[in-house]
Amino acid sequence: MHKINDRIILGLVVGLLANIPKTISCETLYHKGITKRKCSDLAASIFIPTYKVSSNKGNIFGILCDSVVACFDGIAYIYLLTSTGKVNKSNALIKGMISGLLSFGLFRGIISKVGTGKIYPKDIFTNIMMGINSSIWGVTAGLLTLLLGHKDLFEPKPHIFPIKYGQRKTARIFHPCG
Repeated sequence: MHKINDRIILGLVVGLLANIPKTISCETLYHKGITKRKCSDLAASIFIPTYKVSSNKGNIFGILCDSVVACFDGIAYIYLLTSTGKVNKSNALIKGMISGLLSFGLFRGIISKVGTGKIYPKDIFTNIMMGINSSIWGVTAGLLTLLLGHKDLFEPKPHIFPIKYGQRKTARIFHPCG
């Protein structure tokens, strides 16, 4: 299998694919009456009024908006993962879960307050379930990153410090792993 060696492309693919189980979980919880809002409602309410979010077109638009947000979250997650040390299975999953929860907090706390509809769930349980759905996205993103990403992305790169004026011509190399 050909592995993805570009961080942005990997982030887009991982973000979009990780959004599938999150969306399925979110939609299922809503249709069973467990939660009062869907994840896609938050994303759609930034662009369209509240009364249009519940329509079929509004639902499709919301899922597309949520997928775009997931793609950007995927890019941010890949950069977070690859710039914070050596990557292995356990820290990829933990960093994924943290990234998903952080994204939910930012999206829920800041972005959902702007836009035309300003839809946000007021009950605690729906908010908790949306946080859990975001952590599902993060763990799935962690697994997909390990499956689809090229191993060269996950190796720590040595930092090369520039030579100051008057020093010898050899560059000092600092490798974070020793």
